[in-house]
Amino acid sequence: MDAYRGMWKAYIEAVRIPDPRYPDLARYSQGHALDLWVTGLTSAEEKGLVGQGDVTSNPAVTSVNPNATPPTVQIRDCVETSKSRLVKQDGSPYQDTPGGKRLTTATVAQISEGAWKVTQVAIHGVGTC
Repeated sequence: MDAYRGMWKAYIEAVRIPDPRYPDLARYSQGHALDLWVTGLTSAEEKGLVGQGDVTSNPAVTSVNPNATPPTVQIRDCVETSKSRLVKQDGSPYQDTPGGKRLTTATVAQISEGAWKVTQVAIHGVGTC
């Protein structure tokens, strides 16, 4: 759960800059999950956008697979994005899509002894939870 919460915290910090190379993104995620954040942050950076506001979540473990290689944990969350938005860095208007409650699922894998990272994440549309 620490890796999942750390991933979200890193993303929120990174989007406020925005910085697709923000070090904590790779600290808490890798593979598909890291690619998702880097792609989104690169787009925001290229468009001159920054994130504002807060994202809240209430994650729960839905399954644990200790015998998988590597061991994994599945997480289900309802991420609330209605208090966050993208704005232009220069202050000019930007039409961001409205936020809301989004079903989010993630796979967290044990990368090495004691080290867990989010390897898969899927963020569904507003109103999915």
